[in-house]
Amino acid sequence: MRMTSRKKEILTYFEPEQRKWVTGEIGVPPFDVSGVAYLLYGMESFDKRHQLESTRRTLEAMVNDGLLEKITSYEQRQDTTQSGTGKGVWCNCSRYGLPGQCDVVRDSVGADNAIDGVCVRVG
Repeated sequence: MRMTSRKKEILTYFEPEQRKWVTGEIGVPPFDVSGVAYLLYGMESFDKRHQLESTRRTLEAMVNDGLLEKITSYEQRQDTTQSGTGKGVWCNCSRYGLPGQCDVVRDSVGADNAIDGVCVRVG
């Protein structure tokens, strides 16, 4: 395992000192590829596919090295061809977090199907 500067930078996004800033920018962990790419490269990452792919490969390498954990969640995402008012498309989304801290719990806001003590709101 090579600990590159990029991997070190990604790991800093999980540190408690960075939590408030990172949460304000892309939300709470676990993070998706586009969110991490945004933190690394800024707004230009949305238009440059190679930056997204580079970020994905780095995150996957970190999973293989045991530095991060990967989960897959089914989420509604905005399609690149949609305007800001589109409802989006449902797809599987890979999310990355620290090992042992990668739980995602679905919360339907205001729904009566939540059981106290079992479902929690993340974020």
